[in-house]
Amino acid sequence: MFKLIKKYLLEGIGWGCFILVVNIIYLNLTSPETTYQVIESFPTTALSTILSVMGIVSTLIVYEIERLHIGLKLIIHSILAIGILLIVGFSFNMDYTQNLRDILINIFSNMLILLIIWTAYYMKEKREIKQINEKLLEKSLEIKSDTE
Repeated sequence: MFKLIKKYLLEGIGWGCFILVVNIIYLNLTSPETTYQVIESFPTTALSTILSVMGIVSTLIVYEIERLHIGLKLIIHSILAIGILLIVGFSFNMDYTQNLRDILINIFSNMLILLIIWTAYYMKEKREIKQINEKLLEKSLEIKSDTE
Protein backbone atom coordinates (compact mmCIF):
# COMPACT_ATOMS: atom_id res chain seq x y z
CA MET A 1 0.00 0.00 0.00
CA PHE A 2 2.91 2.34 0.78
CA LYS A 3 4.32 1.77 -2.73
CA LEU A 4 0.95 2.64 -4.21
CA ILE A 5 0.70 5.88 -2.19
CA LYS A 6 4.28 6.77 -3.18
CA LYS A 7 3.45 6.05 -6.83
CA TYR A 8 0.41 8.35 -6.75
CA LEU A 9 2.32 11.12 -4.97
CA LEU A 10 5.17 11.01 -7.49
CA GLU A 11 2.73 10.93 -10.41
CA GLY A 12 0.99 13.94 -8.87
CA ILE A 13 4.25 15.86 -8.66
CA GLY A 14 5.04 15.00 -12.28
CA TRP A 15 1.59 15.98 -13.54
CA GLY A 16 1.69 19.15 -11.43
CA CYS A 17 4.97 20.22 -13.02
CA PHE A 18 3.67 19.38 -16.48
CA ILE A 19 0.44 21.35 -15.97
CA LEU A 20 2.41 24.31 -14.61
CA VAL A 21 4.66 24.42 -17.67
CA VAL A 22 1.72 24.05 -20.08
CA ASN A 23 -0.15 26.85 -18.28
CA ILE A 24 2.85 29.18 -18.44
CA ILE A 25 3.35 28.48 -22.14
CA TYR A 26 -0.36 29.06 -22.78
CA LEU A 27 -0.32 32.31 -20.81
CA ASN A 28 2.81 33.47 -22.61
CA LEU A 29 1.18 32.87 -25.99
CA THR A 30 -2.18 34.42 -25.11
CA SER A 31 -1.38 37.05 -22.51
CA PRO A 32 2.31 37.89 -22.02
CA GLU A 33 1.54 40.45 -19.28
CA THR A 34 -0.11 37.71 -17.20
CA THR A 35 2.98 35.55 -17.66
CA TYR A 36 5.07 38.19 -15.90
CA GLN A 37 2.67 38.13 -12.95
CA VAL A 38 2.95 34.34 -12.76
CA ILE A 39 6.75 34.49 -12.98
CA GLU A 40 6.91 37.14 -10.24
CA SER A 41 5.05 34.78 -7.92
CA PHE A 42 6.57 31.63 -9.40
CA PRO A 43 7.43 29.82 -6.14
CA THR A 44 3.86 30.24 -4.90
CA THR A 45 2.36 29.31 -8.27
CA ALA A 46 4.62 26.26 -8.64
CA LEU A 47 4.00 25.03 -5.11
CA SER A 48 0.24 25.52 -5.30
CA THR A 49 0.02 23.77 -8.68
CA ILE A 50 2.14 20.83 -7.59
CA LEU A 51 0.26 20.45 -4.27
CA SER A 52 -3.12 20.66 -6.01
CA VAL A 53 -2.33 18.05 -8.64
CA MET A 54 -0.46 15.87 -6.15
CA GLY A 55 -3.54 15.90 -3.93
CA ILE A 56 -5.89 15.14 -6.81
CA VAL A 57 -3.77 12.26 -8.14
CA SER A 58 -3.27 10.90 -4.62
CA THR A 59 -7.02 10.62 -4.13
CA LEU A 60 -7.08 8.08 -6.98
CA ILE A 61 -6.21 5.53 -4.31
CA VAL A 62 -9.95 5.38 -3.56
CA TYR A 63 -10.34 3.32 -6.76
CA GLU A 64 -8.19 0.60 -5.16
CA ILE A 65 -10.89 -0.11 -2.56
CA GLU A 66 -12.63 -3.08 -4.18
CA ARG A 67 -15.69 -3.24 -1.93
CA LEU A 68 -16.93 0.24 -2.92
CA HIS A 69 -19.26 0.75 -5.88
CA ILE A 70 -17.64 2.63 -8.78
CA GLY A 71 -20.20 5.44 -8.51
CA LEU A 72 -19.34 5.94 -4.84
CA LYS A 73 -15.63 5.91 -5.68
CA LEU A 74 -16.22 8.64 -8.27
CA ILE A 75 -18.17 10.76 -5.79
CA ILE A 76 -15.52 10.35 -3.06
CA HIS A 77 -12.69 11.11 -5.48
CA SER A 78 -14.48 14.19 -6.85
CA ILE A 79 -15.27 15.60 -3.40
CA LEU A 80 -11.71 15.02 -2.18
CA ALA A 81 -10.12 16.45 -5.34
CA ILE A 82 -12.25 19.60 -5.36
CA GLY A 83 -11.79 19.97 -1.61
CA ILE A 84 -8.02 19.82 -2.06
CA LEU A 85 -8.18 22.43 -4.82
CA LEU A 86 -10.18 24.75 -2.59
CA ILE A 87 -7.95 24.22 0.45
CA VAL A 88 -4.82 24.93 -1.61
CA GLY A 89 -6.57 27.87 -3.28
CA PHE A 90 -7.56 29.45 0.02
CA SER A 91 -4.14 28.71 1.55
CA PHE A 92 -2.33 30.47 -1.28
CA ASN A 93 -5.00 33.15 -1.76
CA MET A 94 -5.53 32.16 -5.39
CA ASP A 95 -7.73 34.25 -7.68
CA TYR A 96 -10.44 31.63 -7.92
CA THR A 97 -11.14 31.88 -4.16
CA GLN A 98 -11.83 35.62 -4.04
CA ASN A 99 -15.63 35.53 -4.30
CA LEU A 100 -18.49 33.03 -4.31
CA ARG A 101 -19.04 33.28 -8.07
CA ASP A 102 -15.42 32.35 -8.82
CA ILE A 103 -15.50 29.52 -6.28
CA LEU A 104 -18.65 28.05 -7.86
CA ILE A 105 -17.22 28.39 -11.37
CA ASN A 106 -14.06 26.65 -10.17
CA ILE A 107 -16.02 23.82 -8.56
CA PHE A 108 -18.21 23.35 -11.65
CA SER A 109 -15.31 23.46 -14.11
CA ASN A 110 -13.25 21.02 -12.05
CA MET A 111 -16.21 18.65 -11.76
CA LEU A 112 -16.57 18.80 -15.54
CA ILE A 113 -12.84 18.14 -16.05
CA LEU A 114 -12.94 15.20 -13.61
CA LEU A 115 -15.99 13.78 -15.36
CA ILE A 116 -14.34 14.04 -18.79
CA ILE A 117 -11.12 12.41 -17.57
CA TRP A 118 -12.99 9.68 -15.69
CA THR A 119 -15.19 8.94 -18.71
CA ALA A 120 -12.12 8.66 -20.95
CA TYR A 121 -10.45 6.23 -18.55
CA TYR A 122 -13.68 4.26 -18.14
CA MET A 123 -14.09 3.88 -21.91
CA LYS A 124 -10.44 2.85 -22.27
CA GLU A 125 -10.74 0.23 -19.52
CA LYS A 126 -14.02 -1.04 -20.95
CA ARG A 127 -12.40 -1.47 -24.37
CA GLU A 128 -9.44 -3.32 -22.84
CA ILE A 129 -11.77 -5.63 -20.91
CA LYS A 130 -13.67 -6.40 -24.11
CA GLN A 131 -10.40 -7.24 -25.89
CA ILE A 132 -9.32 -9.51 -23.02
CA ASN A 133 -12.69 -11.27 -23.05
CA GLU A 134 -12.45 -11.79 -26.81
CA LYS A 135 -8.97 -13.31 -26.43
CA LEU A 136 -10.18 -15.58 -23.63
CA LEU A 137 -13.14 -16.70 -25.73
CA GLU A 138 -10.82 -17.34 -28.67
CA LYS A 139 -8.48 -19.41 -26.50
CA SER A 140 -11.33 -21.38 -24.98
CA LEU A 141 -12.64 -22.15 -28.48
CA GLU A 142 -9.13 -23.28 -29.50
CA ILE A 143 -8.90 -25.52 -26.46
CA LYS A 144 -12.37 -26.90 -27.10
CA SER A 145 -11.55 -27.65 -30.75
CA ASP A 146 -8.26 -29.30 -29.75
CA THR A 147 -10.00 -31.64 -27.32
CA GLU A 148 -12.62 -32.76 -29.85
